[in-house]
Amino acid sequence: MMKMIFLKIGSIILISLFLLSLISTMSLASHEPIPHPLLMNGTILYVGGSGPGNFSTIQDAVDNASEGDIVFVYSGFYEENILITTSIQLIGMENSTTIIDGGGSDTVVSISADDTIIQGFSIQNAKDDANSAGVKISIADNVFIVENIIQNNRGLGILLQGPGTSGVKIMRNTIRNNSYGIYLFDSPQTLVLANNISNNGEGVYVVGSYASALVNNTIASRELGIHLESTYNFVVFGNWVVNNANGVYAFNSSEISFSNNTIGWNRWYGLWTKDCNNNIVNGNTIVNNIDVGLFLESSFDTTVINNLIWDNDNGIYLKDSAGNLIQRNNLRNNKVNGCFVAHTLIHRRNIWEMNYWERTRLLPYPVLGYIKLEKITISWINIDWAPLRQPPQSRIIKKLLSEGSIFYVGGNGPNNYSSIQAAINDAHSNDTIYVFNGTYYEAVLINKPLQLIGENKTTTFLEGNGTRDIITILADYVTVRDFGIQNGHFNILVNHSSYVNITENDIGSGLHGISVQNGCRRITISRNSFLENVYGLRIFSSTDVTMSSNNFYSFKINAFYFGTTLAHGRHHWNNNYWEEPRYLPYFIHGKIRLGNFSLMWFNIDWSPRASPY
Repeated sequence: MMKMIFLKIGSIILISLFLLSLISTMSLASHEPIPHPLLMNGTILYVGGSGPGNFSTIQDAVDNASEGDIVFVYSGFYEENILITTSIQLIGMENSTTIIDGGGSDTVVSISADDTIIQGFSIQNAKDDANSAGVKISIADNVFIVENIIQNNRGLGILLQGPGTSGVKIMRNTIRNNSYGIYLFDSPQTLVLANNISNNGEGVYVVGSYASALVNNTIASRELGIHLESTYNFVVFGNWVVNNANGVYAFNSSEISFSNNTIGWNRWYGLWTKDCNNNIVNGNTIVNNIDVGLFLESSFDTTVINNLIWDNDNGIYLKDSAGNLIQRNNLRNNKVNGCFVAHTLIHRRNIWEMNYWERTRLLPYPVLGYIKLEKITISWINIDWAPLRQPPQSRIIKKLLSEGSIFYVGGNGPNNYSSIQAAINDAHSNDTIYVFNGTYYEAVLINKPLQLIGENKTTTFLEGNGTRDIITILADYVTVRDFGIQNGHFNILVNHSSYVNITENDIGSGLHGISVQNGCRRITISRNSFLENVYGLRIFSSTDVTMSSNNFYSFKINAFYFGTTLAHGRHHWNNNYWEEPRYLPYFIHGKIRLGNFSLMWFNIDWSPRASPY
């Protein structure tokens, strides 16, 4: 159970890889232009200063620059609204003395060119409306915003506006006194790293913008520190989220990793997730929040592990939430360490396991709650059957992110593999196999903990030709993600394995889409599409398989299970789409054979989807 964290971290491994490729930029010396392969050999154009050929306005220099040029701006006050449509570096001499002032008119710096760098400015006084910002990036990739002071913009500090904007890096800036510090709208693969974001109305506001990360920022806002909405595959790591009205709020999101943050001294809640699933809350310090430290509302299959939760009004509060694992947390000095409330009797249970409850506990620890029905309230309890006698030691996720190598398959790299199996054979535990677009005709055997990641499930195919098993998993802690897997006998076969994560794949035209068998446990299958298999999902003699947010369109049977003990009938189904809109709970049939007797069994998806995810 202690290794549960690796399962969900594996599910967001693309973000971890993204961070690893960028984190080294933190070591760059202050005020040096960010090196970039497209921008190293250009001409330098000067603005201000005393040179005879220098430009007097930034926009004139930008308009005269060609791709790859550097526009260097001397200290001064420039009242301009800059529009950048060519890939350049715009570099200020000193961010406290090189000031671009928008004069309260429109956006101060607008960027619509890939591979642009903005560094070393104070950027201020944008127009007061929702579409204007200190810096606005739209329809541009791989833009760097580095070491600026972005302040006193009555609208937005930094606005990333998609679709069409991705791969932006916002690093080591001071962002203060704006209505919103940073606003990311539908802008994937964004990295927000090591910024000081303070005294804004709201700190970081994210809508969409999947596969992005907030890392090592300080966020102290007048209202909400971090807002995440309708996103997934998102990393919130190592941030200091303090002295906000509210700390962190996540809505309608999944596969978010909240790890190693300090979330404290906020005037209401610390971390609140609502209508979320498959998130992980690991290794955080959640302290001194006036109301709730950690609040899960209508949230499912969240792993809450190795957190220090002290001195809040409520430590952990669950409302209408189920299937969550609360494990090895240190809860002390909260008015109520843990509690829950539900409005139905049919929710799956939450698991409280091996937590430290204020002091040494020799007996099972009851977690008190209520079930509030229309005309009656029933007292209820969950039980931590094995509370810890000593506080747990924190697990540092940063170590995980620094371990493991990446092996590339396909693509044009000089050392890339041509075979997925060859890369797996050379890999070690916790390595990642990244597979570029293409069709691969091979049977893949995974016999060690690793992540197998495709570039895109609509263009990265594993083809079985109707004659073989395509992926066979014989190891714990394996992730398979972002493939089209088709025409196999078993498209994916999981055998004698635990803590496997299969997510975001299109699995089609096989005899069996996925088969989980022979003593597997804690397998998570989420956000896959099962397309025209004879049998979509088969579970045989395994326990605690979780199926969440999948689409099922199978010829004969979407899902079934079989076992030889009652535990083999314990599986978790949530928010799946079953061939057509469903508005009532959906029954998944199975069979349990006890000796000579066979029992018909069933599980229930209590909240099936009315439309595909």
